[in-house]
Amino acid sequence: MKGSCACFDCRSAAVALVRWGLGLLFLIGGINKLMHLGGFVNAYLLPAFANTYLPAGLVAAYGYALPFVEVLLGVALVLGLCRNSALFVTGLTLISLAFGQILLQKFDVVSQILVYLAMTGAVLFLGDYDRWVVGCSCKSSEPKS
Repeated sequence: MKGSCACFDCRSAAVALVRWGLGLLFLIGGINKLMHLGGFVNAYLLPAFANTYLPAGLVAAYGYALPFVEVLLGVALVLGLCRNSALFVTGLTLISLAFGQILLQKFDVVSQILVYLAMTGAVLFLGDYDRWVVGCSCKSSEPKS
């Protein structure tokens, strides 16, 4: 037993801690954007992307949708709701954020986003250890022999 309590699985706790950290990042980030939604889109996003090839309407639509997606993902990750789906959509969201930062040539921000993407992939990969979830967490679909 190596000095640990038999009722506590360190691997499960480690995966949950990373998932909760990602969830809080998304939840708080989304709430902050929602509190200043017009300013986030009109004063930050639209001017930042004005010199890129992205149409302003697409940038605005993305900016208005992003905070809601972030809050929903944050709640899902913290609670472990539909864990695998939430993690996959989190990864797609992070890739979309990295794409925008690449267009802005903010490669220091891209590298930070890629760290979060690696964390998301690791938590998704280690799903068999994540026991602290609610809802539709899927088990591995490997064929049984």
